[in-house]
Amino acid sequence: MYRPRRHVPLIAACLGLAGGVVAGVATAAIDCSVSTSGVGFGDYDPLLATPDDSSASVAVTCSRVILVDPFSVGYTLSLSRGSSGTFAPRQMRAGTANLSYNLFRDAARAQVWGDGSSSTGTVAGTASFTWFQTSQTVNHTVYGRAPAQQNATPGAYTDTIVLTITF
Repeated sequence: MYRPRRHVPLIAACLGLAGGVVAGVATAAIDCSVSTSGVGFGDYDPLLATPDDSSASVAVTCSRVILVDPFSVGYTLSLSRGSSGTFAPRQMRAGTANLSYNLFRDAARAQVWGDGSSSTGTVAGTASFTWFQTSQTVNHTVYGRAPAQQNATPGAYTDTIVLTITF
């Protein structure tokens, strides 16, 4: 049987260890950051009849103050259009040459990962903490695809995408 009163002395003792109970307003200090390795397509072969698929991991790490901040924080991840200024499709550039590609929320590569506009979607997540846990990392996957048989000239194609976390 669960009895909440049993936890009250434990919480009070923990607050005492943290420097005592201070009268006034408590301020939450949850902080979240993101990191990614980037999507690398490798060598693109314009003669192949199949698209060039790749993926990368996006790690969201949130931290909190024990017993002050909530046990979970929801967040939303959005991606920018990149240098082409459009989601349909994004473009990598090598000088004046372009190579179309896109980034997706799903492994089937059907849902474009964007900012929620122009028929794109964002990715939502939640970092959940246990009683004395101060940090939590949640991993997401970004799926990339460069369509097959593009008229690509040799070069190092790049694009810069801004990943924004809102929490």
